[in-house]
Amino acid sequence: MRWLLALIMSFQAFAQVDMDAQLDKYVQEFGLRPLRDMPVEANAKRDLGHMLFTERRLSGNQNISCMECHSPASNTHDGLPLSVGEGAEGIQGSRSPRMQKMGHMLPRNSPALLNLGTENLMFWDGRVSFDPETNILVTPETNLRQDIRDTLKSALAAQALFPMVDVKEMRGAPGTNPIADARDNHEAWDLIVQRLLAVPKYKAAFDAAFPGETINIGHVGEALAAFFRQQFHFNDTPFDRYLKGDRKALSEIQKKGMDIFFNKGKCGNCHNGENLTNGKFANIATPQIGPGKKNGDDLGRGEVDPTPENKWAFKVPALRNVSVTAPYMHNGSFKTIAQIIEHYDDIKAGLGEYKLVNNLTNYTQPIKDHDHSSDFERLATLSKDLVPKLNFLEEEEKALAEFLNG
Repeated sequence: MRWLLALIMSFQAFAQVDMDAQLDKYVQEFGLRPLRDMPVEANAKRDLGHMLFTERRLSGNQNISCMECHSPASNTHDGLPLSVGEGAEGIQGSRSPRMQKMGHMLPRNSPALLNLGTENLMFWDGRVSFDPETNILVTPETNLRQDIRDTLKSALAAQALFPMVDVKEMRGAPGTNPIADARDNHEAWDLIVQRLLAVPKYKAAFDAAFPGETINIGHVGEALAAFFRQQFHFNDTPFDRYLKGDRKALSEIQKKGMDIFFNKGKCGNCHNGENLTNGKFANIATPQIGPGKKNGDDLGRGEVDPTPENKWAFKVPALRNVSVTAPYMHNGSFKTIAQIIEHYDDIKAGLGEYKLVNNLTNYTQPIKDHDHSSDFERLATLSKDLVPKLNFLEEEEKALAEFLNG
């Protein structure tokens, strides 16, 4: 009996080594590596960013801060399929959940702020980007003033500027406040800075964080980015520990899921590298729910760059901490990781049979369900990296979900 038990244990150990050897191949092939540590931020800059994160003076009507849509109570996003902006009330995950009230239903899901310090592409359509090698910054403000451009050092800092001047997010409707009535974004940003510097504690905080500098809105973005990088960076995960050599950091089923992810699932075609994203855009036939950006639809990257391959293509999201950032996709159309896996398992069925199940009471109006009239074209223009039908077994789907949840 002892010899049989020893044989079984020996076989299990061999299988373990064999699986680890297979996963090592994926590490090399897909450029996987532990998420790097962030540089230590100056206390004054980080603390200023913390103050600004909860500061409603950044909004036109002084009724919303960054935290309402990116609350730590809901893992730095609002936990809703579609965010609700200026005029909404409450914070999801708290005693008073986020309710639309007089706010607008926004066209897209509010992305989490987790582990953004190493990313150079922001927003679902990538309208803010930064190339650290060339220092080229691209934003929706094509004539961004030079003093602001010189201040901004990252895409993370730059993206923080644009919710402030969006009428539905933070700026407010024309006629309701001076910032909303500003002639352009630059005037609105200058008014926000003037409002902040008129408060003695902010004047002192900016002087401490940026001594000797003339403050502009770029400094607001830089302070917020410093806070995000320091406060919302998490790289001590089982996946990171496994990549560092701890073979016991992942369970057997998670290792099987990792194998499926990079092998049968072909997920590594898009989700690779340090952040598990290739930094590109993909049309994966996501069902369109909500008001959309135009005429009830959302073309994603096609809204920024209307070339045919960009139609319905959205930023490939980083999958780190994905288990705590539901709902998923640009509009929160999938509530669980299991639903995403089912969609990828058979994309045609996932799109064609999609029906929004909306039991949320956060909204004052129903979320518009997907219009299937465009399904044929959405499927015909799928990204080339996708395999339309994967035929997962049930146990493979469970293993894949376990890996992603880890």
